[in-house]
Amino acid sequence: MKPTTKMWLSVVAVIRLMVAAAAADDRVVRPGQQFMGKSYNELVGEWANWLVVEPTATNPAFYLDGRFCDRNQKGNVWFLASTFGEVATRTCKVPPGKAIFFSLGGVFISFSPDFPAADVPCFALTTELEKVRCDVNNDVSLAPNISFEVILDGVAVEDLFAYRAQSPPGGFTLRVPTQSLLTDPSFTAPQPPFSSGDRSPAVGDGYFLFVKPLKPGVHTLHLLMTTPGQPDTDTGVNYTLIVSP
Repeated sequence: MKPTTKMWLSVVAVIRLMVAAAAADDRVVRPGQQFMGKSYNELVGEWANWLVVEPTATNPAFYLDGRFCDRNQKGNVWFLASTFGEVATRTCKVPPGKAIFFSLGGVFISFSPDFPAADVPCFALTTELEKVRCDVNNDVSLAPNISFEVILDGVAVEDLFAYRAQSPPGGFTLRVPTQSLLTDPSFTAPQPPFSSGDRSPAVGDGYFLFVKPLKPGVHTLHLLMTTPGQPDTDTGVNYTLIVSP
C-alpha cells in the first residue's frame, strides 16, 4: 500500500471518529441547557426522590439484572440507577420518546434536619439551606480523586467533569415514605434508619448526564466510576437499553 493511500485511510478513520463523537455529544443535553422543559438542576432533585423511594428489596440500584428499572417512572424523563459498590450488567426496557437521566457517581444528598452534624463547620452557618448546601459541597469536593467513563452505543462521551450539577438554588423537598431506602435498616446500618417524612431543604450535588430520547431499538450504555489505586471500589453499570417502537 502506498504511503499516500495509508495517509488517506488514516484521515478517513479520524473523520469517522470525530463524526461519531459529535453524534454522541448531540444526544447529550449540554450543561446549563434545558430539554423537554427540564434542566439538570430540576432533575437532580427529582432523581434523588426517585432513588430513595424504594427499599433495598425493590430498589433499582441493588439488582444486577435491571428487573426493577421501571419502578416509579413517570413523565418524559426516565431515570437510571448506578450501584452502591459494584459493576452490574442490566437490561432495561424504555418506552419510546423518553429522555434519560442518570448519575455518573460521586453524588451526595444532604437534608435538614439530619445534616450537617453539629461538630462540623457547616453547622455554624445561619440558615438551614446554607448548612445543607455547605455540607453537600464539602462531600463532593472532599471525595477521593475519581474518574468517569461513559460510552453510549460504542462512542465515549467527553469532558464528563463538566456535568457536575446541583439541585435548584432554593433546594428541594426529599420525600421519605415509610418503606424506602432511607428507612431500610439493611441500607443505613451501622447508623439507625431515618424516620419517614418530608425533608426540606434538601440539596443534591454530583455528576449526571441528561440524554435525549434514543431511537427505537437496542442501545448500549456503559457507566464506570473508578478511584485510582483502588480497583476494588469501581462502581457502574453495563446497560442494554431496549427502546420500544
